[in-house]
Amino acid sequence: MDLRRLIATVRAWLPLMVAAALVGGAVAFGISSLQQKVYESKATLIVGQALSTVDPSTSQFAVAEGLAATYAAIATTRPIMQSLIDELSLDTSPGALAGRVRVEAPKASSFLTITAQDPDPARAASIANALGRELIAVSPAIQGREVEFQKSIDRDIAATLALIEVTQARVDALTAVEKRTAPQEDQLQGLEGRLASLRATYADLLSFSPGGAANLLTVVEPAVPAIDPVLPRTLLNMLLAAAFGLLAVGGVAFLAEQLDDSIKDPDAVREVTNFNTLGTIARMKGDRDRSAIYQLATLLYPRSGAAEAYRTLRSNVEFAAVDAPIRTLLVTSAAPGEGKTITSANLAVVFAQAGRKVVLVDADLRKPRVHTMFNLGNARGLTTMLRGDAVRLEVLSQATEEDNLRVLTTGPLPPNPAELLGSHRMQAVVGLLKESADLVIFDSPPLQAVSDSALLSSSADGTLLVVDAGRSRGRAVRSAAEILTRAGANVLGVVLNRTPAKAHSDYVGYYGENYGAKGRVRAPDVAADRPGASAHLSGPG
Repeated sequence: MDLRRLIATVRAWLPLMVAAALVGGAVAFGISSLQQKVYESKATLIVGQALSTVDPSTSQFAVAEGLAATYAAIATTRPIMQSLIDELSLDTSPGALAGRVRVEAPKASSFLTITAQDPDPARAASIANALGRELIAVSPAIQGREVEFQKSIDRDIAATLALIEVTQARVDALTAVEKRTAPQEDQLQGLEGRLASLRATYADLLSFSPGGAANLLTVVEPAVPAIDPVLPRTLLNMLLAAAFGLLAVGGVAFLAEQLDDSIKDPDAVREVTNFNTLGTIARMKGDRDRSAIYQLATLLYPRSGAAEAYRTLRSNVEFAAVDAPIRTLLVTSAAPGEGKTITSANLAVVFAQAGRKVVLVDADLRKPRVHTMFNLGNARGLTTMLRGDAVRLEVLSQATEEDNLRVLTTGPLPPNPAELLGSHRMQAVVGLLKESADLVIFDSPPLQAVSDSALLSSSADGTLLVVDAGRSRGRAVRSAAEILTRAGANVLGVVLNRTPAKAHSDYVGYYGENYGAKGRVRAPDVAADRPGASAHLSGPG
């Protein structure tokens, strides 16, 4: 998919994509609003006391880091969870409580982070703090006889430190004496030796102090009740749901465009057929539901955007045939219902309005519609001439509201249309038609249905291929172009019919200017269904 088509696809699907995003966001908001709010609290602990020792070692940090990971692993085990349930009188199971608690030990750190979630913010903080106390309780560093031993070490350290301070004070006092006696010198030396011994003892005692206990747990920051809930994350849920809706519709749009080979614009026409687009005709409001006569915009609404589009098509046909003037023009399509009859009828009108003497021939001997477009009878017509009856064209053709336009309907439908259209008699009839008019326009059957159009196209001066925008399939249009090429037709170009009305802003005037005060057009006076009868078309009321 090229960039231009991608942009066109996004523009076409953008309203639906936006709607899907809005619906997704709204649904997510509704669901989030119904969900129970969950609060989160955190407690932080430190493993060991290496940071407070006089000379912390690398090994102390390593041991504390490893123990922190160990405590994180055992924190959510069943016995500890059951102890929390019993302590806090929680109505839950150990497994369910473990799912609401998260204990993390960051790498290269001796910290433990306990995170607890609960619908009650106070209870979440209580769970986190209680779990911290449980971990402290299971720490072997503060259990049994180890406690008395550490207390003894603390007393010895305090006493030794006091002796060091006293001895240091006496050394400082003797050192301050300028002229010491021999006994004073001996006393100073003895005090310095004792001071060195006390410091060595103090260093040994510190190695047994609680500050070196790597597996001691201490609460650094207790948990407090949270103010705002962490779940549900309404804004995040809305954004994710909106993004999902947007991407889902975008994916469907991309897939649909990849699978859709319909012809929508002149670029696609050129890509599929290698033909130029000579005109684009906007879709007429209700053109499939209203009477066929209302589709003659060039007669009923000559100042409308639709009529102007047909006049532009007329000019482009003349430019396309500037080197070889067109006397016979065939209008066909790939499949039925693509608007070839509407195109041929309106094109015949605008050529007649330009002063050309035009004969519109309904050559669709299977499903004729031209007579219904102009409200004419179909008792006699083209098949009457093909049978060889000595009837002049002036008698068989019927007049219309446009003075320079006459219509030759099909007449009685034959059992062998292809043989008639490909016969020598048909060539002779075409010759007679060319002698009686400046331009003969043939409305022919679809190319995919029968071979009639291919037979006629080889003898016509020019051929127009009508394509229904958004409905005609690329495969069918390509096949139709190949049929015309093999038949040796002089294809002037393509008429892109029923394009979106928004691409033709002037087309709004089709109904805005030409409708009466009540927004309706007066119905045409229908002529009797007899040979030679013409339609009487009424303008706006």
